[in-house]
Amino acid sequence: MLKGIFGILIGMLLILSIMFGKLVISTDLKTEEKVSIENPKHHIQLIVQNTDEYFWTLFQEGAKAAEEEFGVYVELVTVAQRDTDDLTKAVEMGVNAGVDAIALQAADLERTQTIIEGAKEQGVAMLTYESKNFIIPSTPMVGTNSYSLGCTAGKMAVEASRGQANVAVIINNGGNQGDEQYKNNIVQGIMDSFSVYSTINIKYIYTINADMFEAEKLASSIIEDTNNVNFIICFDERSTPGIAQILVDNNKVGDIKLIGCGVMPQTLDYIKRGVIYGTVCPNAYEIGYSSVKQLAQSLNGEQISDYISTKLYTIDVNNVEQYNQKMELD
Repeated sequence: MLKGIFGILIGMLLILSIMFGKLVISTDLKTEEKVSIENPKHHIQLIVQNTDEYFWTLFQEGAKAAEEEFGVYVELVTVAQRDTDDLTKAVEMGVNAGVDAIALQAADLERTQTIIEGAKEQGVAMLTYESKNFIIPSTPMVGTNSYSLGCTAGKMAVEASRGQANVAVIINNGGNQGDEQYKNNIVQGIMDSFSVYSTINIKYIYTINADMFEAEKLASSIIEDTNNVNFIICFDERSTPGIAQILVDNNKVGDIKLIGCGVMPQTLDYIKRGVIYGTVCPNAYEIGYSSVKQLAQSLNGEQISDYISTKLYTIDVNNVEQYNQKMELD
């Protein structure tokens, strides 16, 4: 009897010893991971826009995933939208703080280029992301390919119109020498998507200076046009909801279809209501991830690409609710 009890106790002791050993091993692994994160190889700063757009939530998720994978410290600094003064201050503060690399979204061409060159002279690696309006020479970029942007929007327009439409295209005017190529690539992408249909054509191409009120005035003039434009494709995220509202105010919903850009909450709401047919969106997670990856690899002495083209996706009435649910979960 005693021998049996003694045997059971010995067995239990062995099991406890094994469990304790596994716990020690597990604790050691976690400690090593923690040490790795607490002692990053490099300090990378990402300058982002101070808005509540969902793009930046996904962008940050991608950046943080790359932070863990490549063993770097990623710091996010917010600036006002398209404010070159804020951008200048943020970069100067980063350089003075001794960061190893900075990724930013260009606010213009000339001043942003000056900012970047100044940081490079101080030994800071630089990269621009989603800066298709402002291509900064000799600086790596991560972002959307403008030809693909045009193709994707064009295919959606063909689907929405069943291949029969007179289309007005609205493009953000970056106001610099690189902007013409950006616009030409978008238009070429749309035309290639339209090429198999003789009954869908680009009637007008307009440029706006990133001003939603300018876009609203333009939409009003399109509505008043006697040449019967019945489709609008807008490639400016902030202007898309404003144009949608003009359609509502003038009882043109359904008569004029609209495809927009980006995932502003108002845009998604207009899609649910059937005012906007759909929107074309950059893959913000991939942009954030690839920006950190490119800079980390560059700082490690690896050769990186001058340009990483990221994917696009579309949202329409069929998947807008699914997207909204994902936003709520996140």
